[in-house]
Amino acid sequence: MENTKGSRLFVRIPAYVIGLLIMTLGVAISVKSNLGVSPVSSIPYTITCVVGLEMGKATILFHAVLVLLQILLLRRAFQAKNLLQIFAGILFGYFTTFCNSLMVFFPDPTNLIVRLAMMLFSTGLIAFGLFWYVPADIIPLAGEGAMLAISKTIKKPFPTVKIAFDVTMVVISLVTCLICLHSLGSVGIGTIAAAILVGMELRWITKKCGAQRDAILGVTKKETAQSPLLAIMKQEVYTVSEETSIRDALHLITEKKISGVPVTDGSQNLIGFLSDGDILRFLADVEPLFINASALQELPNFEERTKELMAMQVRDIAKKQVISVGAEMELGEVCQILTENHIKKAPVLENGKMIGIINMSNITKYVLRKMM
Repeated sequence: MENTKGSRLFVRIPAYVIGLLIMTLGVAISVKSNLGVSPVSSIPYTITCVVGLEMGKATILFHAVLVLLQILLLRRAFQAKNLLQIFAGILFGYFTTFCNSLMVFFPDPTNLIVRLAMMLFSTGLIAFGLFWYVPADIIPLAGEGAMLAISKTIKKPFPTVKIAFDVTMVVISLVTCLICLHSLGSVGIGTIAAAILVGMELRWITKKCGAQRDAILGVTKKETAQSPLLAIMKQEVYTVSEETSIRDALHLITEKKISGVPVTDGSQNLIGFLSDGDILRFLADVEPLFINASALQELPNFEERTKELMAMQVRDIAKKQVISVGAEMELGEVCQILTENHIKKAPVLENGKMIGIINMSNITKYVLRKMM
């Protein structure tokens, strides 16, 4: 059977190149607005502001350093094909130079409303560029490669690493500009806007036009199929807030026949986890090797501890440090995290938001189905 991706390279390669070009145009407009650039572009722009190196060349240098970082982190696990990220960085750098040169033909904006409009327009362009660049699936930029290498090395979910990576880039840029230029330099409100809006705009564009784009690029169902993790995880997740009473939480756990519930804030961000084990440990008032019903009944203060427990809120005993997995993870990675941390379930996060719960039983049932 003919490989769909290979047979559509004549479409995918132009889509990839055009996507990169649109992204760099968005970056150039954000530079022109002088309100700050996106987190990943902040380092090259900082180099330009501090050293005076042209931004396109600074971009190429930055991508080369990120590839070197991958080599140092992955060592023997580094694949030679990832060196192609350098060529992607060169292309991105030349596009940056070209788009910045186009901005010379436009006057420097002085009106704040105009600058804000340019900033918002730039985030839309970056999102639209990503809309074509990512599914073309040709060569990833070095930033993505570096984040993936860090994720594999420290065994942390990719979304978590991406957030930390972006924050690190911004902090480095901000500190450098403050020390060398005594100003914010490459960092500003545009940096925050890009970090928040690009992902939202990309999801909206994909929802509206993703099917048509996939048809043009020849993206197969296999390429867009849901990963095993997303397919087998429990999507109906019951949650409680910090202010929920332990009595209500126990009612929920008993009624839904679950062993624990995630604790979320008002924006549905995961901030903790309450398990039946947490409740039993509180009632035991000790850290025994084995906790069971008979052991609890032998404790002299069981009734008093129960009354005390019923007067408490979830925040009083829920764990604050939550072991989670990323939506992009392979099932093997998920199994490793669950076993290394001696837990049976973990929340599944996508872009920092909880989208489901994965249990050991979900995985074992999946394996059983695969064997039948």
